[in-house]
Amino acid sequence: MSARILIIEDNQANMDLMTYLLQAFGHRPLCASDGEMGVALATSEKPDLILCDLHLPKLDGPGVLARLRADPATQAIPILAASALPVTDGCAALRRAGFSGCLPKSMEPDVLIPALESFLPAHLRRASAQPVPATAAPAAPSAAAAAPLASPARSRVLLLDAAPENSGLVAAILAHSGYSVSTAANPMDAGVLLDGHQFDLVLCELGLLEAGRLAFLGDALEMAPGLPVLLIRPDDEDELGTLGAGRKRSVLSHPLDPQQLVGAIEALLRS
Repeated sequence: MSARILIIEDNQANMDLMTYLLQAFGHRPLCASDGEMGVALATSEKPDLILCDLHLPKLDGPGVLARLRADPATQAIPILAASALPVTDGCAALRRAGFSGCLPKSMEPDVLIPALESFLPAHLRRASAQPVPATAAPAAPSAAAAAPLASPARSRVLLLDAAPENSGLVAAILAHSGYSVSTAANPMDAGVLLDGHQFDLVLCELGLLEAGRLAFLGDALEMAPGLPVLLIRPDDEDELGTLGAGRKRSVLSHPLDPQQLVGAIEALLRS
């Protein structure tokens, strides 16, 4: 059986990553982008577990917690807190406030999924198994197909990550899909990696459209002439200028569909 897990999160990149990982391990994510919507979904759907951001529009995490704990129909559902701020007390304060625990800092599937599943009944845990194949994945609200490709050619990808606010979404998807991924978050790291490794493709994750980020990506791409490049921009309307021009290039936009990302990489590598 699969667990129904409600994600209450207003950051689209975090929502994409959690949805993808939960689907990949056979669970059924439910998604709410603000606290009021989260309370309504929890009340109507009675999920097996709730992942709740602390800073939400309309109703914040503590407000969501208070309402759900006050309702006999939802008061027993485990609720895990998520926050961009570091937790230094092992979640003790959050547990005293009524949360069941907090999300682990690591977004690596081998760490994250077992941590989440420890709050589920044994018959709903799937972490001991491999991610479910696409044909066996249960239906979910998201249109993204979550299971990784069986053989992505184990290509070597240099990820130029200019989007720290996206919580490593692209790196997690690539690693979970079987690629060899090396990540650089500044020109110095990119230079070191390009000096000592061979890559098949460069992937640029832009995040916010800022001059400093564009300059980092442009400088790093100059160190890797000839390699195909996949650019991920914040929005379809964002103009990237000549970034990656003069070589095989493809462009995607957020919100990111994991299978679309893998498909774009494979198309570039085949061309």
